Amino acid sequence: MKKDGLIDPKPHIRNIIITALVILFVVGVIVVYYALLYSETRQNIMKTGEINAATSAEQIDQYLAKGTETMKLACFTLDSMIRSGKSQAEIRNYLVDQSDAIKNTTMESSTGMYGYFNGEYLDGTDWVPGEDYSPTQRPWYVAARANVGRVAVVDPYVDAQTGNVMITFAKTLCDVKSVAAMDYSIDPLQKITEEITSKEKSYVEIVLNSKYQVIAHSDKAQIGKNYIAEEGTLGKALVDKLRSSNEDYFSFEFNEDEYIVYKADVSNDWMCLSVLNADPALGRLRQMLLYTIIALLLVISILLFVMIRANIRHDQFAHLSVHVAEALAAAIDAKDAYTNGHSGRVAKYAAEISRRYGYSEKKQRYVYMMGLLHDVGKIGIPDAVINKPGRLTNEEYEIIKKHPAIGSNILSKAKEMPGLSTGAKYHHERIDGKGYPEGLAGKEIPEEARIIAVADAYDAMTSSRSYRDYLPQELVKEEIEKGKNTQFDPAFADIMIEMIEEDKNYEMRGLQ
Repeated sequence: MKKDGLIDPKPHIRNIIITALVILFVVGVIVVYYALLYSETRQNIMKTGEINAATSAEQIDQYLAKGTETMKLACFTLDSMIRSGKSQAEIRNYLVDQSDAIKNTTMESSTGMYGYFNGEYLDGTDWVPGEDYSPTQRPWYVAARANVGRVAVVDPYVDAQTGNVMITFAKTLCDVKSVAAMDYSIDPLQKITEEITSKEKSYVEIVLNSKYQVIAHSDKAQIGKNYIAEEGTLGKALVDKLRSSNEDYFSFEFNEDEYIVYKADVSNDWMCLSVLNADPALGRLRQMLLYTIIALLLVISILLFVMIRANIRHDQFAHLSVHVAEALAAAIDAKDAYTNGHSGRVAKYAAEISRRYGYSEKKQRYVYMMGLLHDVGKIGIPDAVINKPGRLTNEEYEIIKKHPAIGSNILSKAKEMPGLSTGAKYHHERIDGKGYPEGLAGKEIPEEARIIAVADAYDAMTSSRSYRDYLPQELVKEEIEKGKNTQFDPAFADIMIEMIEEDKNYEMRGLQ
């Protein structure tokens, strides 16, 4: 069309606007996809941290419980000896025998028992203290007197006899003045943290006491440090965030990196922390998103330039929109190793059903687009669930059932294409109301979704899965017949059956 001797610019501008809207929709889908991927990555990090911290806490609790029970049993005997007036020599002989037994049962993790009895220091390990040694001033004695009635676990110290870093179990006896004590090596605790991080190299495992002193650390050089007394270190930043948060899971920044932490409590007011520098993992996602957007912007620029120069017609823009949707559907299907080409086939079956039902060409194209994008929500479902060989567990099936809502959320962003999300959201609803996500029934289900439901079921039955081959054509027909008025709208089920009956050689199954 010409205006004043010139080509009317309105169709050209309209075409550019339509294409720009389609491209913006694709950009939106990409951004939502990366947002979901980003969220899933954080959830995986948190879950791994939770497992690591809980595993450490459980093993450390078991180690401490073993020491506590050993001390309780020994103190029961010592209480009896004190009450019955046993001599100091008899008490010392018991300590010697008990020390040998403890060494044997703990694989040398303990040096044995000692304590302050009837005003005298007695040792069952053959260690002789110096003249300046004052037992009532030692941390084990002070801690036991401060926790009368229960076993106190004393913070790590360097053993004067062996030079090893130890923790002490101490308990006040029946006369309230006497205290029995037993040293345990922290090497098993250190081994726990190192073994856990050997499986997850990117994680750091830390055990802190109530004073934020390092009891054990996957980096052995950190043992004994008091993070709260430091300045400008990662440990200090970690403790500051830990003290200000009431949550087991939290994150904080240090030197422009993001750290994700999960905390599990241990007896004696200790805590296990799994710490990950998440910046490399999350940074790669942000970088991928940036590169994708840059590449897309480059494609947009070239496309717009070509359109302006070539004055592409409106129907070519429509074809372009479909091609973009087809490319997106192919990307969705690529997530699922067992349903390659599924979205394209469902779109074609749905379009043919809508044609036979009497839809206009324009509405047929819209149904085709809905079919292409009906499974777009699967980009938010973990690959491990989608590609699991064999049947899904109930928990995994519940995860899969989230994809209609995810898809609807994504497609609802396409304001210039209202209703496009209908197929994605409702294609798993059933006529009898037993479907999901909303349990709609009969005519409550949008008509386009009822069409896609039949097409989707046909392709599911005529496609091979990891746990079965595709079904025979006659069985597929029977299943659709049985599903009328329960799973399927009978009008659209009848059209699908008509298409199957016309397909004498079962060629529709492989439709590409």
